Amino acid sequence: MCSVTLGRICTFLLFACFLNDGRCERVFRFCGVRKHSNETQKLQLNVTLGCHGLSISNTADTLFIGGELTISCVNTSSISLPQVSGLETPFCVYWDGFLDLLRLEYNTTRNFTLCGPSTPQTTCCTDLSLNKNSGSKDVGILNGSVRGDIIEKNAQEFYIFRGESNQCDNEVCEDLLNTRNGQTAMKSGREDELERLLMQSKFTRDMQHFELPCGIQTTAFILGPDFKGNTVVRQEDSVPGINKPPSVYIPPTLLGNKPRARKAPKVVCSFYNNNSLFQDKNSVILNGDVVGVTVENEVIADLVEPVVFTFFHKKQPENMTRTCVFWDGLPHEGKMFWNESGCKTLKSDTQTACHCDHLTYFAVLLQISNKPVHNLEAQTNITYIGCGISALCCILTIGLFLCQRKSTSNKSSLIHMNLAVALLLLNVSFLLNMTLASLCNEGVCLLLALMLHYSLLCSFTWMAIEAYNVYRLLCKVLCTYTSQYMLKLCLVGFVLPAAFVCGFASRGAYGLYRITSSTGTETTMCWILHPLVHYIANVGYFVVIFLFGTSMLVVTVVRIRHTEKHKCTPERSSWKLVSSVLMLTCLFGTTWGLNFFSFTFTGQLLSTILNSLQGFCLCVRYFLMRPKQGTDGSRSSKFLLGSSSSNAAESKSRNS
Repeated sequence: MCSVTLGRICTFLLFACFLNDGRCERVFRFCGVRKHSNETQKLQLNVTLGCHGLSISNTADTLFIGGELTISCVNTSSISLPQVSGLETPFCVYWDGFLDLLRLEYNTTRNFTLCGPSTPQTTCCTDLSLNKNSGSKDVGILNGSVRGDIIEKNAQEFYIFRGESNQCDNEVCEDLLNTRNGQTAMKSGREDELERLLMQSKFTRDMQHFELPCGIQTTAFILGPDFKGNTVVRQEDSVPGINKPPSVYIPPTLLGNKPRARKAPKVVCSFYNNNSLFQDKNSVILNGDVVGVTVENEVIADLVEPVVFTFFHKKQPENMTRTCVFWDGLPHEGKMFWNESGCKTLKSDTQTACHCDHLTYFAVLLQISNKPVHNLEAQTNITYIGCGISALCCILTIGLFLCQRKSTSNKSSLIHMNLAVALLLLNVSFLLNMTLASLCNEGVCLLLALMLHYSLLCSFTWMAIEAYNVYRLLCKVLCTYTSQYMLKLCLVGFVLPAAFVCGFASRGAYGLYRITSSTGTETTMCWILHPLVHYIANVGYFVVIFLFGTSMLVVTVVRIRHTEKHKCTPERSSWKLVSSVLMLTCLFGTTWGLNFFSFTFTGQLLSTILNSLQGFCLCVRYFLMRPKQGTDGSRSSKFLLGSSSSNAAESKSRNS
């Protein structure tokens, strides 16, 4: 019999903890259905101090609740229970050790507070576990359950739960926070749970302070009728930090003209010193400080006199922008983020003040600010014109290729067309991005950023493929044939960038990006938000492409120069060499290297013009390399274009 009972207890505990993410819930809840007579019913209490356990039993006319489990409450009274129709009545017993609160819910309509609430406790009687129960035929408790998990369906005369003393504050932290892979974050929908608990607690002083071991500090006070404003400062840690703790000023006009309730509302100020609790992938919080203010049973917004949050810090680098933000979002969709509306930011070297017209959780957001762009409007207009011309030229090039596909079906032409497709996608994506970014639609902006970044990486990749193909034709004529050559190039040129972009998108790297001009105006576009992602995916990737393309350009020009010495006059040779260098420079993407000199206006201007007209250069190159009637087009354009006939090369390879 003992082994059967022990097996039930262990099964119950494991099942209850499994349903709660491997951790038992903090608040104990026992529910069941009383079988009783039709006589007058009563509740008999015998609750005393200690931590021995909780017992719940039932007779024909009495429900007994007793045990040693409270910190400050003793209750041995008898209470009349309401009459109900029928001989079965549902009930639930709740025990919250953090507030020393014992409560009975009877017949789903009546609530009885049996003990508490008291001030928040650091140590309390929790982890109530089933010790034993006893069956009964006529009267008892049916469907006994703990936190919704059935212990015994049959009628039981009594249930006894054994208690253990534990750290309540640690359990509150576990109830509020999720810890996975060493990262701690606030549970969704639990942001105001601590404030709700403190609103229920009993105040023994005008200003009540409480601190949790997970980096959360609270200060609560009552907003009386003679309230004249109050400044609340986070209590100093046992080891003082470098910066002064943050503070919040509550104005006397907090409730405005709202009618005061009979009971003065409580105000809870919460200080969070853990940056990871309010997680936003795109944000860094100054000093990790977040401050929240909550008023009992009130929604505070559109304040005439703002609430002032003051954050102290070391002097920040010049390229760091400080912005006051509040924790906002769509909880029903599971989306939470920092929002700056309704707050005004006042800055000095070592402190930031946030003047806000509503109440929630506030912090100072740190963002790396880019250097202002000189003549942003002029460069934007040049880019618009260049991208428009390039897009039209790419369409023309692709159209001509499709019309003359039979006569120009060599591998070099196919590579040129894939580069033209990538550049067309890049130009169209940029034009759409600059036009639609102002809509501020998150889904549209994400799609535009993905398209723009994907097309940029595709263009870089196909430029590198062009460089490799020219080198392959010029320097490896006898071994240029490769099985499924174009298929392999297309996988590298289009699939590889897609893998990069999907990986970055899964980490929330894209969003609305603001570009500031030297005159203070802003231009918005949908782009990469993380500087690290930009440096890895764009700068790092392009550096590899740039070095490869430049080395291929040098090898190709040397080869062309060596051949020209034996075939042409000096004037003709020089002209063709210059033309070849200019053509190959655009083709291999080396003009994008001018971005490394964008710290000067000249570098910015040259980069803008040449890179936006890359599609135009590709179109001109395609026209120059088209075979002319009565001539060997491949041979006549060999040195000007920096390539030999791929058809001839392939036939040589096969014959050899």
